[in-house]
Amino acid sequence: MDANIELLLEETWEQLESLSEREQKRISEFGRRSTLQAGIHDYIRIGYRKGKNNWTSGQMFIEIERPFSWSDSAYPWDTEVDIEAITDEMLLQEWLPALRKRLEPVFYEDHLGSQYYDYKLEVSLYIERALVEDTLQHTEYWTNESKQQALHLAMETFIRDKVESPPPLYPKELDLFFFSELLLNDDIWERRTDRIIELATQLDHKLKPILKLRAEWDRHLISALRTWANEQYLPLYFDATGSYAEPFRLKVDADSRPVNPQELELLLYAALCVGRQSADERQQYLEYAAQLGSDKAARYLKEGSGQVESSRKNDHIHGKANDILQLIEIKLLNEGSAAYQEAITYICDLLRQGFPREYKLKLGSKTKLFLPVKGLAKSPLHRLFAAAMQYPELYPLIADYAQLAMQEFAWYNDVEPGEKSVMPGTYAVLGLGLHSDAYFPLLIDYMKRVDTEHQMAHNSYIQTFIETHEVEPQLVPVLTAILLGSGQSARPVKALADRWNTPELILALDQQLTMLEDYQQEHLLYLIFGSTSKQKKFLQHASQLREQS
Repeated sequence: MDANIELLLEETWEQLESLSEREQKRISEFGRRSTLQAGIHDYIRIGYRKGKNNWTSGQMFIEIERPFSWSDSAYPWDTEVDIEAITDEMLLQEWLPALRKRLEPVFYEDHLGSQYYDYKLEVSLYIERALVEDTLQHTEYWTNESKQQALHLAMETFIRDKVESPPPLYPKELDLFFFSELLLNDDIWERRTDRIIELATQLDHKLKPILKLRAEWDRHLISALRTWANEQYLPLYFDATGSYAEPFRLKVDADSRPVNPQELELLLYAALCVGRQSADERQQYLEYAAQLGSDKAARYLKEGSGQVESSRKNDHIHGKANDILQLIEIKLLNEGSAAYQEAITYICDLLRQGFPREYKLKLGSKTKLFLPVKGLAKSPLHRLFAAAMQYPELYPLIADYAQLAMQEFAWYNDVEPGEKSVMPGTYAVLGLGLHSDAYFPLLIDYMKRVDTEHQMAHNSYIQTFIETHEVEPQLVPVLTAILLGSGQSARPVKALADRWNTPELILALDQQLTMLEDYQQEHLLYLIFGSTSKQKKFLQHASQLREQS
């Protein structure tokens, strides 16, 4: 073996062993892992990056994790090898076989422990030369068939015991990510669209009573479908454009590649699932499917599923609805109570027919009213319900709508996902809570459902609420619910501490505190009084009043 090749082999192996030792220690600290995970690492890239001024003054490197486009995960070292003396032929015919001889037993025989390597391993060689066109790139893929078979059996067992079995046999949260990945992995089992949809639907229904777990499952499934569509399926027929608005463009020779009906149906399913997070992505996927010849996708884009009332016209409104795009369009023909009644009634009827609660509204209306609450998006949905609040006779209808719309861990599609996202029913409930004490029970129910970890747009509502309603003892349970429903980023409410100025109010709050968990008490006292000294003063005063009563 050439001396330079031998030196490079020893350097490479020393670096790889050092990295592996550190990773092995880190992995050993993970604790419990999912039976659906064969191992962690599936990638090794070894290479040379040339110097900026002189290509021979560069560095060797190893990557054991795929880098993101915005990051560098390489571990570099200064090599003693004369890089000019090493040819591509020497690397491929001498260095690589020698490295393979050392690395294969480590991978196939799990020398680093069963958790270290996945069932497959991508091994890449990348050597930059003086000229870009001379860069050496070589990649090969190894498969540990015994691990692959074990993963297949684990998948079948999981489906039998955790998906198809009746409650109370539920999957662990840790398993949901790996199950979503394996569901689309045709290395592990036959990827049949009907079976994927069947299992995903079964698990979705099974997890309905456990809202947080169901939300986690939905998130992981959508992520897996998005990755499959963007990285595996669409590149077969489309070229990436680099554009956010139009990521893919149909290839010129796309007609020469036959379209698998099963995979096209899976793209449709991905569109519907991804649409729960992004209406724009759903529409893009449907448009891609239509370009590939899907009549169903074209029909979805134009008409929806056909399962809901897609159009309603009368003397007061013109309404259209597409449940696949989760889009409702309403044009008010006049601005009176009757028009808002017809608009909200149409939306209620759609929800009763199964229309998604996470919808977007396009509204044709001259009225530009909004609730006096900072932080709420000035969206068409907000406008509709703020304007409807002008008419007290509509409050019962608005309350009916709120009951139909509210759903924990769900979000309107009226804004881009982010800090202004709100749970369906938000604008209706917050508006009713400002206008009538008859709907305080509805407001309390809403605050118990709202996702305090992720929703923050309603944090300023308490300020408007106390400016609208006099703080009285009978109002304390409502105030408590609103404060506990505030997002985790909420700050103490301005001037609220000064409102607790009578024995009746102090005792009413003290009684509420006794019904709360310790962490809730701390959060409530912080939002009302802010500083620890003010909290302590209140508690002392409340204690004295209790002793006197």
